[in-house]
Amino acid sequence: MRRARIRGGAVEKFDPREVFDRDAWVCGICSESVDPELRYPDPMSVSLDHIVPVSLGGDHTRANTRCSHWICNSRRGASAA
Repeated sequence: MRRARIRGGAVEKFDPREVFDRDAWVCGICSESVDPELRYPDPMSVSLDHIVPVSLGGDHTRANTRCSHWICNSRRGASAA
């Protein structure tokens, strides 16, 4: 949220669990299911992915986020794909 605010992007307060539930705990990157019981540092644990990364001008909003595996999100990095 802080980085989005600094870069002038929209910032919306929300609980990431809302996004995970909305996306039915399916990774938006690889389309496989995400186990809600797994916790970081497990590479298959849940992560909040910004579709358009904040570093590239994306907003921190529900509409610009999706559920993902931590490893999928890490591998994707700050790419806009």
